[in-house]
Amino acid sequence: MKILIIAAVLLLSACATKQYPQASPVTDEEAVTLNCQALEQEIIKTRHIQQAITETGSFDYRTVLGFMGDLGIGNGIARHNASEKAKSRLAELQALRDVKCVTATDSKSEAQGLFHSS
Repeated sequence: MKILIIAAVLLLSACATKQYPQASPVTDEEAVTLNCQALEQEIIKTRHIQQAITETGSFDYRTVLGFMGDLGIGNGIARHNASEKAKSRLAELQALRDVKCVTATDSKSEAQGLFHSS
């Protein structure tokens, strides 16, 4: 009976690694096709992913089972990896926005300035 209980605990703890939302890197296709509005939407989605990672990392039964299985290392690594991927995607999207949208806004402002000064 003890062996059955130990086996059940080990099986449950092995499956206890939390499933964190994942953010993929910005693809070349996205970098080319996303306009300013789409970039803002993707930035908002990525921030929601970061929030979901934080919520998933909150203390629950999976935290306890994960700690029993591997001292919580698996959940810690999974959370760290998911956070780093989301942070990287957010930085890429913001850099794209800075290049595409600020440049487009500056060009419009300059063009309007030329027309108004005439």
